[in-house]
Amino acid sequence: MPASDFLQAFQAGKAPRNVRMIAARGLAPVTAGEMLHILVLLCKDEDAAISSQARTTLSAWSDDETAPQLRTRGCAPEVLDFFARERSSEAIRAAIVANTAASAEAIARISSVVSADLLERILDNRVRLLESPAILEGVKRNPSATPQILRQVREIEEEFFSGKRKEYSVGATGAAEPVEAEVPGEAADEAQVPEDLSLEGLPVDPDAREAALNDRLARLTPRQKIQLALMGTREARALLIRDPNRQVSLSVLESPKISDGEVEGYASMRNVSDEVLRQIGNSKEWTRNYGVVHALVKNPKTPPMITQRMLPRLTAKDLSLLVRDRGIPEIVRRGAERMMKQRATSRNVM
Repeated sequence: MPASDFLQAFQAGKAPRNVRMIAARGLAPVTAGEMLHILVLLCKDEDAAISSQARTTLSAWSDDETAPQLRTRGCAPEVLDFFARERSSEAIRAAIVANTAASAEAIARISSVVSADLLERILDNRVRLLESPAILEGVKRNPSATPQILRQVREIEEEFFSGKRKEYSVGATGAAEPVEAEVPGEAADEAQVPEDLSLEGLPVDPDAREAALNDRLARLTPRQKIQLALMGTREARALLIRDPNRQVSLSVLESPKISDGEVEGYASMRNVSDEVLRQIGNSKEWTRNYGVVHALVKNPKTPPMITQRMLPRLTAKDLSLLVRDRGIPEIVRRGAERMMKQRATSRNVM
């Protein structure tokens, strides 16, 4: 959503002092999201009275009021950076981690202090990790990092950064500073996806086209596959979602180009990893789509905990079909039958 003229005036530094002071008190006629953005801008105002008032107003914003604004896609990176520095609550940090607009620097800043649950979410975002390996250093310093998380960090480092030797020293500010020594030739080769993956010149016949594309993908390194999964075409994503490398397949789900229709298709695939299905099932955004929910429940590879959580969402007709479907696990059919009986009992009681 584009910024309002009022917000743009603050961003350009053109708002007069009396208007800035009114806004610093939280009284500007704007949405909550823009108000938060303006207050963050005013915290750096050259007028000490205004910056102090803005900080006072911000301190009165509870986590319950602030976190939803930090989760929105339109939240400015500078706002997320500000709260990564200024607030230490789990709710605020969770909102920052969940927002793909958060800068790699903001995530690196909090990666050494967040909970184990948030560490797992941080490691799921390959875009940020490729952008800033310093995030991994923060994870390794985090007292909450479990042996499983540390093992995953080692796997990521070996998989994607083995072509470079990266050491980090902590300077006077406490920030991790990368020092790189590139392996000649190797890092340069992985810098970008080869141009021949534009899909031009591939056969028109579907089977021959898929075979040719698979051949091209087979020549890529894992890091190049991740870049293609994030920024490539729908056709490439449909193949990479089935890649045996967990890091590659999960990167497909982070692509900014991915559509709900694609996710629904992935949810029905029986040749994807259970990690892919778990990631889809744990997404509040994707599971708003009934087609995704239905596909997950019908897929025998979906982890049972995800399936059981989705059953109450199904219509009576789909539950009835599940009960008779011998192609799904017995536990799912029993769950569907139990759900139908519970609904029948509820109706009788009413």
